[in-house]
Amino acid sequence: MALDLTTLYVVAGLGMLVAGFIHLIPLATGRFGAWAGLWGTGHLIAGCGALMAVLNDRIGLAWLPSIGNPAVVIGYALIAGAVIRFSRPDARLMPLLGIALVCGLPFWGIRDPAQFHLRVAYLSVIRAAFDLVVVVVAIRMARRESLQTGWIVAALFAITVPMFLARGWLAYGDRIGTRLTGVHDDIGAWFAAGQIAFIIFRAFSLLILQAERGQNALLDQMERDWLTGALNRAGLDRVARTLADSGRVSVMMIDVDRFKMLNDTQGHAAGDAALRMLADIVRDVLGTQGHLARWGGDEFVCLLPGIPIEQASALGTRMASAFAQTMTHHVPIGIAPSISVGLIEDAATTPLATLIARADHAMYAVKSDRRAPRLLAKVA
Repeated sequence: MALDLTTLYVVAGLGMLVAGFIHLIPLATGRFGAWAGLWGTGHLIAGCGALMAVLNDRIGLAWLPSIGNPAVVIGYALIAGAVIRFSRPDARLMPLLGIALVCGLPFWGIRDPAQFHLRVAYLSVIRAAFDLVVVVVAIRMARRESLQTGWIVAALFAITVPMFLARGWLAYGDRIGTRLTGVHDDIGAWFAAGQIAFIIFRAFSLLILQAERGQNALLDQMERDWLTGALNRAGLDRVARTLADSGRVSVMMIDVDRFKMLNDTQGHAAGDAALRMLADIVRDVLGTQGHLARWGGDEFVCLLPGIPIEQASALGTRMASAFAQTMTHHVPIGIAPSISVGLIEDAATTPLATLIARADHAMYAVKSDRRAPRLLAKVA
C-alpha cells in the first residue's frame, strides 16, 4: 500500500507547531519552568524544518535544505535539552547545543540534489542520537522520582530510535528514492510514517510528566508536617505499609526535654526553631537509612527498616549529641533543651501502633530513670 508522505509531513509539521505554542503560552504566565520554553521552541523549530522539506519538494528551492535540516537538528537538541532540564533544573545545556550546532554544519556542504540520500541518512542518525539521550534521561528520572509516566516517555522515544537508524541505513544505500515527500510504497516510507506517528504522540508527553510530578508533590505535601518537613501520621502510615519485606525494624521515639520551658521563656518562635533544627539533625544523621515523622507536639518517631538495634543506638546517640551542641549556640544553657530517645527493635510485620507504644514506653523509661543517661533506652 502506498503512503502519501506529503500529507504526513504536513501533519507532523503542523502538530509540532501546535505543541510548541501550547507549551510556550503557559510558560509566559509563569506556570511552567524553563523546560517548557525549550520544549516549545524545539517543536516550533523542528516543525518549521518539516514544513520546509515539503516546500522544497513542491517548489524546488535549492537553499531550503541548508536551512531546514539544521533547523531540525537544533529543534531536536532543544527537545532533548527540555527533558534534561525537566529532570534537573540546574543542568547545563550548552555542551548539548554546541554539539547540535556542529552537527548542523555539514548540511551547508551537502547541497547537491544527487546527495539527497546522504542528507537523509545523516539527519536520521542525528535524530536517533538525540532520541536516545531522551530515553536515558527519562529512565533515570522515572527511577529517581518514581514517575510512572517517565517510562512512557522513554518508550515513545525509544521506539523511534531503531526507526531512524533503519531509515538512515536505507537512505545511505540510496533505497528511498529522490524525494522526501510524495507517494511511496517502499519499506523506507513505512519507517518514515512510523516516525511521524510517534513524533506526534509524544509532543505532549512532558505535560503528562508534569501532571504526575505535580500530583506527587501534592501528595507529599499532604503527608508532611508543615513546620518541620517531617512526615505526618498519614505519611508514617504509608511508609509503615512498605516495611513488611524488611524483616526487622528499629523504632525510635524522640521527645524534647524542657521544651515547655523554652516556649515559656523564649517564646513559641524559639520552640518552633528548635523543632526545625531537631528535624534537620535527625534527617542528616539518618540519611537514607530511615524515615522521620512528627508524632505530635515535641515528639518524633523514626522508622529504621533493616537496621539492628545496636546500629540504631549509635544513630540515636549522634542525634542527641548534635542537638545538644546546636542548642547551646542558640539558647541559654540553663534552659537549653535536650532529647530523650526510646528505642526498640521488632519484626517489621508488627502493627505500627504496637511498635510506637513500645518505643514510647522506652522513652518515658529514660525520662523517669534519673541515674541512667538521658539519651537512649533499649527495650527488647
